[in-house]
Amino acid sequence: MLHEIEEETDVNKIWQNLKHAILEATTEFKLSKDAKNANNWWDDECKRAIQEKNEARGKCLITKTRKNLEIYHQKRTKANGICRRKKEEWIERKIKELNETNKKRDTRKCYNGVRNLSNLPTLTTLVCKDKDNNKLSEQK
Repeated sequence: MLHEIEEETDVNKIWQNLKHAILEATTEFKLSKDAKNANNWWDDECKRAIQEKNEARGKCLITKTRKNLEIYHQKRTKANGICRRKKEEWIERKIKELNETNKKRDTRKCYNGVRNLSNLPTLTTLVCKDKDNNKLSEQK
């Protein structure tokens, strides 16, 4: 009887240790994954704009009027513009940081930064502009 109780406590200790190790490994993996995929450019302004857009979309789906549709389109354009601007500003800051890192001759950090930036999805340019911010087109 005493032997069975000792085995049971040993099994419970082994189980607790295994459970602790699995939970700890899962937490570490999740933290490293979240840090890698974090949107550093995402902030409260983006979140607020997206929430407003989603509310306008919900209102538009419930009562589909021209006014609600127009409001939704305006809020969608505004939200997309805010998020695009924030992301472009973040990318520009990262490029400046990489230039500074390159000037300091920290090759490994510079290379890793370039590799991380090059894995980002590309932004599509709808209109090309010259140095003076004038729109370029084929028609003259």
